Amino acid sequence: MALLRGCDFPDALLYHPDSHLWFVPAGDSLYRVGVTQLGIALSGEILLFTPKPVGAHCDAGRSFGLLEAGKTVFPVKTPFAARLIEANPALDPSARRMNREPFGAWLVVLQPSGEIPPGVLLPWPEARPEIEKIMDRYAFRDLADFSAPLFHEDNRDF
Repeated sequence: MALLRGCDFPDALLYHPDSHLWFVPAGDSLYRVGVTQLGIALSGEILLFTPKPVGAHCDAGRSFGLLEAGKTVFPVKTPFAARLIEANPALDPSARRMNREPFGAWLVVLQPSGEIPPGVLLPWPEARPEIEKIMDRYAFRDLADFSAPLFHEDNRDF
């Protein structure tokens, strides 16, 4: 497991740095999806997750659900066209488990609607440089001493 500025990034996962999501193959053309520790730190404490209905189709860049952190609600977007196969029932009615277990508390299972474009889901070594740029933009030096930004100041990543 890689450790970067206090955040774990398991080597077995794939990453989409811009959305702060991790992906792991979950069977026949399926991906279990969750939020990285960095994404949770940038959001502040996660309180609720409201997924779209099972079976919903989401185009690339469109939301498959909403996360609520404090008084901020923001969409969680898929980086590729997909159908929502399953939502994690353990996150209903509260998604606070994500704050303690970012790699155990997955959000949804997605089935890509076609081929995932190259470079969308990256293994850790390829994702690391972009993740470091994001950390630098938010002055993220270490998970232990980071305070989440106010999203009205800069919401480009969510």
